[in-house]
Amino acid sequence: MLIGSMNNPNNNLLKEVKRVVRDFDFLDLTLEMPKARPEKVNIRALKAAIGKTPVVGHTAWYLPIGSPFKELRVYALDELEKGAEAFEKLSVKTFNVHFDTSLGIIDHEHMIEFNLWSLKRLVSIARKRGLDLMAENTPGLFSNPNVLEKVFKKLPKLYLHLDVAHANIGQKNTTPELVKRFSKRIKHIHISDNHGKEDEHLPLGKGSIDWNAMLSAVKKTGFDKTITLEVFTNTKDLLIDKSKLRKMWDKI
Repeated sequence: MLIGSMNNPNNNLLKEVKRVVRDFDFLDLTLEMPKARPEKVNIRALKAAIGKTPVVGHTAWYLPIGSPFKELRVYALDELEKGAEAFEKLSVKTFNVHFDTSLGIIDHEHMIEFNLWSLKRLVSIARKRGLDLMAENTPGLFSNPNVLEKVFKKLPKLYLHLDVAHANIGQKNTTPELVKRFSKRIKHIHISDNHGKEDEHLPLGKGSIDWNAMLSAVKKTGFDKTITLEVFTNTKDLLIDKSKLRKMWDKI
């Protein structure tokens, strides 16, 4: 299992990449505003900074792929295709998109329908570039195993990017059921802690998540890929959690 970290898109991209490459096993590369827009990335310089470090692609969480307005969904696809183009040039093989529930006044069936509309097209965009697309579960509706079952049945080439923290918000953590049902779909995992009410991005052990139970459920499936520490407090906490995660994982 590889432990990684994400660049902060508010900071200089190359400095962020060099920090992650220095301290972690892989880079979770997010290409988004304000300082890491995919169309403005210096591919040559970024390749040099990355070197031989493995990379997983990440995109902006706020793109409206589930909007009831087709024009906004098309806009979101255009932005995501810019990311796919950059990831292809960087020889990144996998990247993510976030399920969208931002307009909560829509009924669930239409919300699922609009997300599916976009995801079907994104899978095609990704595969034409030799990329695998992962959908990241978001809090609430799209951390419900039954809802994700509907999505994956319709999109056999779509993979799951499991966010354990998102699965903990507003409900009993659904991670054990998600890994049980979708172990063959999971390509990548995000972890951080919270108290079950919002996405706090806390260090491990600072919220309410039972990490021994969650990591045991994950490891039981045979997962041995990439896990990102999506902790947004400070670099010191990230490095402490890197050591903590490795110890917990190895003890299971």
